[in-house]
Amino acid sequence: MKRIAACLLSLLAFNSFASELRMLTDNHPPLHFQQGNELVGFGVDVVRALAQQTGDTVQLQQVPLLRALHMASTEADTAVFTVLRNRERDERYQWVGPLLEVETALYAADNKQPPVSNLQQAESQGRIVVPRKWLAYDYLQKQGFNNLYGVETPEQMMRLLSLGRADFVVSDTLSYAALAREEGLSPSQLHYQMPLMKQGTYIAFSPRTDVAQVARWQQALEEMSKDGRLEKIRERWLADSKPN
Repeated sequence: MKRIAACLLSLLAFNSFASELRMLTDNHPPLHFQQGNELVGFGVDVVRALAQQTGDTVQLQQVPLLRALHMASTEADTAVFTVLRNRERDERYQWVGPLLEVETALYAADNKQPPVSNLQQAESQGRIVVPRKWLAYDYLQKQGFNNLYGVETPEQMMRLLSLGRADFVVSDTLSYAALAREEGLSPSQLHYQMPLMKQGTYIAFSPRTDVAQVARWQQALEEMSKDGRLEKIRERWLADSKPN
């Protein structure tokens, strides 16, 4: 009886901290994307599982990435998933993760040209199209590339590829196939060249979100990782996402 009473008291105390969180994300299959009227994907399943474990209510909303990041930097009880973490973003948010490590790579639209194995070759062999909001764009800019062509969305990037106006595109190895299919391309039309970045993906919480609440989400994620639930979600959505 004492053990049951202690568990009930713990549950009541836990639920007293629960609140509603606005969770923002963009379109990035298979991590998070719209299917009919519902948001689905790896990140969506992880967020829902974490909310269930912490007792929080979440309101999922699809928002362009830059707007979502701005909202999460200024508004209380707001977060963005899944986000790559870097030095510029680090102090602007509270972080839960990593959820997953992703590799961002360079893909060629034509397998007839010599393969690219270093950045010097990539700079000299044609136009590289990449969304300006992605960290990969900043990374290549800082390398001094003068053959970058920035676009607003990954959909625009793939559209230029389908029209023959891109020699190279950039994508993480988990998402390139889904992004290609959305624009009517076969994933086999994209040819993996070389890795550009490897980073963990995170949930970025507003600095105005309660610190203890963010800590509970981190603890819940660590428990999901230990008991295998995180891996099961990864296998459900990402098992077939491999470089071509």
